[in-house]
Amino acid sequence: MKTRLNQLREGYAELERGVQELVQATCSSTCALCTSCCCRADICEEALESPFLRELHQQDDLLSDRYGFLTESGCSLPQGRPPICYEFFCDGILSDQPDELYRDVLRILGRLPAFAGENALNGQHLTEIMDASQLEKINFEDVEAQLQLSLHALEIIQAFYTDGTLTERSRQVLGQIGLVNDD
Repeated sequence: MKTRLNQLREGYAELERGVQELVQATCSSTCALCTSCCCRADICEEALESPFLRELHQQDDLLSDRYGFLTESGCSLPQGRPPICYEFFCDGILSDQPDELYRDVLRILGRLPAFAGENALNGQHLTEIMDASQLEKINFEDVEAQLQLSLHALEIIQAFYTDGTLTERSRQVLGQIGLVNDD
């Protein structure tokens, strides 16, 4: 029988995979031409320090002291990345979006893992809880609800990238995660 925490981990991993897939599809052409490195080893260390993330990615050490988990083809972690890894979009990526709505949707997409784990325990994000024994004490109801809303938002964003439109209801759902312009 799966524990509630294991079910939460599975849902969070599913969310991460979906976010990664869309971010890669949206950003890969810009990133492929870029000569800057937006990844930092100190950020990668967060993935090792967090018991929740470490359980997801199953890594004990960085691949490189200088580049963390970064390889020539991008981050080597299939899941268990710190939320900031999804939230950061450089000016080049943002300027390559067709319009402000696409920029807003991309920002919301990147925010989904952060939103899903907010206020898990005493105001801490799920990934900021550094004592593994405290993970069983999180506010499961709120985090599970945030995760479900994030997964629903992910479905909306997947549909948006297919047809380029957002219904009023979809805008309301995404608005619960972040700002969506009416343009």
